[in-house]
Amino acid sequence: MKSIIKIILRLVMVGLTTLSFWLLMTSDVSLKINNTQAMGKEVINRVVADSDNPSLKTGVKLLEASGLEQTLLEQLPPKYRIDLSYADLYKLCEKYNDQGRLTTKDLNLTSKTKLEEIINEYLVKQINHKLKEDSEDVNHIVTIYEYSILVVALLFLLAVILILFGRPSASIPLFLATLASFIALWIVSNETMIALQSRVYSGIMVTLSQEIWFGLTIGIIAAVVWPFLNRLTKRKKN
Repeated sequence: MKSIIKIILRLVMVGLTTLSFWLLMTSDVSLKINNTQAMGKEVINRVVADSDNPSLKTGVKLLEASGLEQTLLEQLPPKYRIDLSYADLYKLCEKYNDQGRLTTKDLNLTSKTKLEEIINEYLVKQINHKLKEDSEDVNHIVTIYEYSILVVALLFLLAVILILFGRPSASIPLFLATLASFIALWIVSNETMIALQSRVYSGIMVTLSQEIWFGLTIGIIAAVVWPFLNRLTKRKKN
């Protein structure tokens, strides 16, 4: 009976570890814009300000005076959202390494109107500008990020193996993997939000989904609880 309890406990802990890994790897970091018309207006102003084409500036003024600009802005979807997981970010790192830049297709940005296309292109342009501006640091970060997903996966796997063998030290790789995954996602989301707010639109928010927080919580709790539960089952056996 005691052996059955021990096996069940280990399987439950393996399940929690696997769940934590799955949530942290596949849950989304979300880029949200709740007022697309305000963003559209700001992007238009930034595009005009950055352009040396006097015809473009004149055309925008005519659109604004005729009221057509507002009509175009009203065609935008009321909200804007892009979701990327840890795994998606890994793929983006690979594409950036291969191409030296990102495209609207890489970010799964679609457009139904010409204004949406302009906004998407401008968004990607600013992302690439930021990546190029800090290219030396970015290249190091991209390389680290690519290897980090492998290291994290190996740490989670090590934790699972140690749990199956009843080793309390399983808490160490589990804690490190959980924390490293969360910190990587938090840094990416925070840096992305700061860059896009300053370069595109101040109302852009980049947030971690609830599932990522669940993954962090489950992983940390499992890492803290496992040594005590493991010791308790051994005491009962004795």
